[in-house]
Amino acid sequence: MKTYEEIEYSDISLQFEQYQIHGMVQELLEVGIPVSWRETRKLFTLSVQTENITQRLHFDRDGKFYRLRNKSYNIKDPRFSDVFQKYIQQMKGHAIMKFITNDLLVVQNIRYGEPVRIVQIKGPQKKVLFEKECTISLNQVIEAFKRQDAEERIPILRLELDYALACLFEAIHLGNQHMIEQYKEILDKLRIEMLMLEM
Repeated sequence: MKTYEEIEYSDISLQFEQYQIHGMVQELLEVGIPVSWRETRKLFTLSVQTENITQRLHFDRDGKFYRLRNKSYNIKDPRFSDVFQKYIQQMKGHAIMKFITNDLLVVQNIRYGEPVRIVQIKGPQKKVLFEKECTISLNQVIEAFKRQDAEERIPILRLELDYALACLFEAIHLGNQHMIEQYKEILDKLRIEMLMLEM
């Protein structure tokens, strides 16, 4: 696997619940990265001491949710980067990740925790390695703009996605092909709704 000198994160959108932040803290400690934190009623600050620099993650508290305030980071410590990427994926977050070496740049556009576009740039050459097809119609976009309850619907939709994923896992475990197809279809509809709500 290619080793990168630095990973730059930008346009980050990431939201946690308290137990999930505690899980990330635990994982950072387990890989040998010292951390400290400070918490008030409106702000949670996590200081991560890597070999090169202290990174500070500032979270705005909104009810039971903690929303990452910072939109960009440059991370050179692969341990921290691995944990951070894992939580972007698990929390179905958004980010643009740039994997940097002295002769190569790989840019990944992450939406809902998964890559939608991967581009490799080497000198003047640009190559699209992966691009996920978009399946949203114009009518669906118009309906999304008409909705007034997006902020209320999104947390419920996340729970529905988690439930459907758990059901799909169970169906795969049981080898029930009919249920597998059924939950794949449900997940695809939920994914499209989420894409429209967060535009």
